[in-house]
Amino acid sequence: MYSRIVLVLLFGVSCAGLTSLGFWQLQRAEVKRDRHAAFLSAHHQPALSFDTLVEAVGNEWRKTTAEGHYGGQHILLDNRIRNGRPGYEVLTPFRTDGGRTILVDRGWVALLGAREVIPDVNVSTSHATVSGYLGPPPVVGLTFDESTVTTEALSASVWRLQRIQFETVSALIDTPVWPAVVYLDADREGALSPQWKLPGDGSDRHTAYAVQWFAMAVVLAMIGLYNLRRSSGQHD
Repeated sequence: MYSRIVLVLLFGVSCAGLTSLGFWQLQRAEVKRDRHAAFLSAHHQPALSFDTLVEAVGNEWRKTTAEGHYGGQHILLDNRIRNGRPGYEVLTPFRTDGGRTILVDRGWVALLGAREVIPDVNVSTSHATVSGYLGPPPVVGLTFDESTVTTEALSASVWRLQRIQFETVSALIDTPVWPAVVYLDADREGALSPQWKLPGDGSDRHTAYAVQWFAMAVVLAMIGLYNLRRSSGQHD
């Protein structure tokens, strides 16, 4: 009798745990759908003039334009792989006519052999118009310490960073930078190899995981019922 109670409790707790994991994945899928809907809504609205923005929060994924000039300084975001080739994502500060400075992500360049070799990332500092969409900094890999950023000065105006932190970049260029990034359109001056991965829905994967968890819960429940019935038959 005692063993049957333990068996029921064991299978019951396990099934409940698997079921809760399934519902958790469904919740994550819903969050992804809501986030994607918000992105589509923002991205399809008319472009904003960057200098008219009051704050970065709430304007993610909005198309924007700005007039001004590049400052001649460059940030190389390290470890950006494309088609199996190592390289950098190039972010160049852009000073707008309204007096703001924002990082413009111009795209990707390949690593030219030795890491000491600086790729050609120069761009005209004449007056120009940039256009693209606003977004958070490029996503990097797993980071254990958010408080520190490894900074390598490759020259007086080029730095290599492992991730983008606005406070760090502001200190490097001695100018406050706007807490967002403009992902440059491919047809604009200074664009390198922009192939932006816009946020996708991504909910299908979580739904598939939920189905797997629910299926495991059903299978485990069937195994538990079978063992329980077999145990009952042996005691009759």
